[in-house]
Amino acid sequence: MFADYQNGLVNLSASILKSFGVEPAHPTLPQMDALLARPFRNVVVMLLDGMGADTVRSLLQPDGFFNTHMEGVLSSVFPPTTTAATIALMAGRMPCETGWLGWKQYFPALDRIVVPFTNTDYYTKEPITACHAASTYIPWNSLFDAIDGAGVGRAYHVSPFGRTRTDTFDAWLHSIRSICAAEGRKFIYAYWEEPDSIMHLTGCRSAQTAAELRRLEAAVAALAETLEDTLLIVTADHGHRDTTYYSLEDYPEIREMLVRPTSLEHRAVVFYVRDEDRARFPAAFRRAFGADFLLFTKAEVLEKQLFGPGAHHPLFETFIGDFLAVSVSDKGIVESRACRQFRSNHAGMTREEMEIPWIVVRR
Repeated sequence: MFADYQNGLVNLSASILKSFGVEPAHPTLPQMDALLARPFRNVVVMLLDGMGADTVRSLLQPDGFFNTHMEGVLSSVFPPTTTAATIALMAGRMPCETGWLGWKQYFPALDRIVVPFTNTDYYTKEPITACHAASTYIPWNSLFDAIDGAGVGRAYHVSPFGRTRTDTFDAWLHSIRSICAAEGRKFIYAYWEEPDSIMHLTGCRSAQTAAELRRLEAAVAALAETLEDTLLIVTADHGHRDTTYYSLEDYPEIREMLVRPTSLEHRAVVFYVRDEDRARFPAAFRRAFGADFLLFTKAEVLEKQLFGPGAHHPLFETFIGDFLAVSVSDKGIVESRACRQFRSNHAGMTREEMEIPWIVVRR
């Protein structure tokens, strides 16, 4: 399932920008435009990490708060993963434009595969001391600054690492409630890290995941009851799929063709291949993994605009390597058996990962 860049997170951002007096870079979301025709004092986008539409429908009661307020689904970006999706939403730009593509990316100036969020080498776990890689090479302009600059209202980012920092879930809810109670028109983006963490560790259909979803649903329902003159949108950055893994240790023919370890994600895998092996790599890959993965050349990635339409970041073509393998099954690929292997994961091209809920609460 390919990302729908006419009905997704960046389009949601575009509608919000337009409503607050900023010209968006991409088409708006018609259903959001219709809601924003009424000038709510508060526009809240609550993003619950990993809570895909399939998860809401499967693990929560049909007559519960989330399902009864779900008016449809949106599309994540490709790859459907937090790194690409949350930055795309907060920037109002496609992943190809921001350069934020996946959990681990190869930065040629550093000659290292870096985790942009933590500024560490993914494979050695060492901190990057030469610079802050993301700030130096893939900085981005936020919609928060754009909204504040337009003078129509104020923008807030409530999360464990946002402008309004909250370390606990209760503090997160309290901050949202307090900001909504203040005077003036406001946009509030509120990110919370669950149920993603629990799903990674226990699986996307586990009893722990179901319990966490019920907790989140009850808390959001209770919060909504306290809000006035507020449009609350509840969505996610991506969904999840229970995953098992191939290790490249078991495929020496593939591994010997590579000039460096794989990057991006376990279900959206970037390969940098030796010049002399590029012609034979696709056949070898398909023999090994063809039942579970689609393999794209760099030219095909660009032609199909997998990472969205728009002007490419200067490092984009470097980040996508020579080949991109994308899971269409329950499989991922890790560099070695020593790599961490989550029970549930995301970044592939399945409906469960790509479709996110469009939950609307009008107060």
